[in-house]
Amino acid sequence: MCGIAGVVGRPDREAVGRMIDAMARRGPDDSGIYADADVALGHRRLSVIDLSPSGHQPMTRAGGLLVLTYNGEIYNFQSLRTSLEARGQRFVSRSDTEVILALYESEGVEGFARLRGMFAFALLDRRAATPRVVLVRDHFGIKPLLYAEAGGRLVFASDLPGLLASGLVPGTVDPVALVQYLMQGHVAQPRTLVRGVRMLPPGHVMTMTPGERPAVRRYWALDAARSARLTGGLDFEQQAAQVRTLLEAAAAAQMVSDVPLGAFLSGGVDSTTLVALMTRAAGRPIHTYSVGFAGAGATLDESADAERSARALGSVHTAVTVTGADLALQLPAIAADLGQPTVDGVNMHLVSRAARRGVTVALSGLGGDELFAGYPTFEGLAGIDRPARRLRAMLGRLRRGVARGAPPVTRSWRALQRRMPFAATYLTYHLIRTPEAAWRLAGEPAIDPEELFEHLDADADPPAGLVPRVSRLETSLYMGSQLLRDADAASMAHSLEVRVPLLDVELAEFAYGLPDASQIGAPRAGARPGGKRAFVRAVDDLIPEWTWKKPKRGFTLPFGEWMRGPIAPLIDETFAAGSLEHLGLLDADQARREWDRFRRDGEGSWTGAWSVLMFALWARARAGVPARRDAGIPTRG
Repeated sequence: MCGIAGVVGRPDREAVGRMIDAMARRGPDDSGIYADADVALGHRRLSVIDLSPSGHQPMTRAGGLLVLTYNGEIYNFQSLRTSLEARGQRFVSRSDTEVILALYESEGVEGFARLRGMFAFALLDRRAATPRVVLVRDHFGIKPLLYAEAGGRLVFASDLPGLLASGLVPGTVDPVALVQYLMQGHVAQPRTLVRGVRMLPPGHVMTMTPGERPAVRRYWALDAARSARLTGGLDFEQQAAQVRTLLEAAAAAQMVSDVPLGAFLSGGVDSTTLVALMTRAAGRPIHTYSVGFAGAGATLDESADAERSARALGSVHTAVTVTGADLALQLPAIAADLGQPTVDGVNMHLVSRAARRGVTVALSGLGGDELFAGYPTFEGLAGIDRPARRLRAMLGRLRRGVARGAPPVTRSWRALQRRMPFAATYLTYHLIRTPEAAWRLAGEPAIDPEELFEHLDADADPPAGLVPRVSRLETSLYMGSQLLRDADAASMAHSLEVRVPLLDVELAEFAYGLPDASQIGAPRAGARPGGKRAFVRAVDDLIPEWTWKKPKRGFTLPFGEWMRGPIAPLIDETFAAGSLEHLGLLDADQARREWDRFRRDGEGSWTGAWSVLMFALWARARAGVPARRDAGIPTRG
């Protein structure tokens, strides 16, 4: 795993140097810069496959006319290499980087659709009189790629701190993105929290020549018709058998590594399945890692489940034990490491730190809930469960706001409910504040409220089935904008590569074609109905029965309890009179009222005050306030 950066048009080698220096933890093993009259490309390397100097980047080919800086892993690079060698291509390294260059040399941009893995890269092609630069991001956006147009140049990098380190892009907060963050706990891609900085969307390629505007187009998306053809004609047992085959192939492919490799283990269905498959493929115990809590959060603590799964699977298990006092010390540094504020990511940061002490690569079960109907949203939107009390209350507040004669933000939300009712109802599950409350907390900025919801176009051409429709929204919105972004930032803070086999493209396309009845229901006679029906049936001989019989429970730390206890002094300091006002970006009085109501009366969710805290800590880090780093959180195992 690596960090990449570049400037296209009026290249600035020093700016690229600053960017890759800011991303040193993404690639502590090596660095390099390529620069010519039109383009400067930079790279930080975390060596995972082919540890020799022949894997150095930026890498060149075709007599130096093709140049690549690349972040990620291509899991089918060996089969691609074999096919390219059959056409006469020759290689000087064992790296997947060289395979990307050879594939482009042979097939052009069209060849990128054949890549299977997680990747973000920039490729310079100087074979024609006019050079061309190509930026590419993987199918689901596992690896990030941010860019901005500034002064006639395109500046890009793997993360926001790296891009801003160029000194070429102002760090002004985007008011639309701020309202989005306060509304749902993350910024919806392609936006970032900084004005003018965008994410290249997943499954997209950007092409440009220096001095011209870039062109962006999609090269892949989940396709309902294609996926239906993959599952058509198969009965439920055959569907489950094919899921098993695809799971085994994905796990085996993503275990290729020249450095130590392990897995995250929560004790749930996805992570337990993944470790079971890895153990079979490796023929030896797998090193596994989990997070547990001390002194609080007993109802949330899954460490006992993780250790129970570890014993059943025979893994070499390490648990990191976290207290509220530990987290209070670490939180400013964690907020800085995450690169953008988020209500999530802390748990991934903690478990990544524990895993990095033993391995360089860790596999995660992320993606299973999104593709196999594991979240409550699937059953809720299907009408199997009545909407949660919180959801009904949220909808009621929104309706009352419109009735009172609400501001444009709320009127726009109401219009969205009429225009795209399914997507709007889905989004309500993920709101931590109403759009109006978020807008007021952001200081009532002058924005176009339609821009708050532009990311919901992911549902503009929905598939026919309810489950794939929810899956499409979950993968493109919540998973893409929050879970994957946070996982990348948190793991890269510790120079740890995290792979996600359940987002294998072939597996995802097959899952997307499963009928609703194969996704929601009892996996076999006598079992509890719920989501992940085909998934569980595919692996029920691999994992303990209790893992898939217990109710679904999302992983979270006991934030609410800790916020009223050991984290309270940090919040008080951050929210103190003058501190929030100094940021100049929030209605500080409203933020303090939210915090006081939660601490004193338990009113509202912990996510409200937490979202303000994480934003304020991020803003302080951006302003250069030093964050204490303490590596003293204990482990056991």
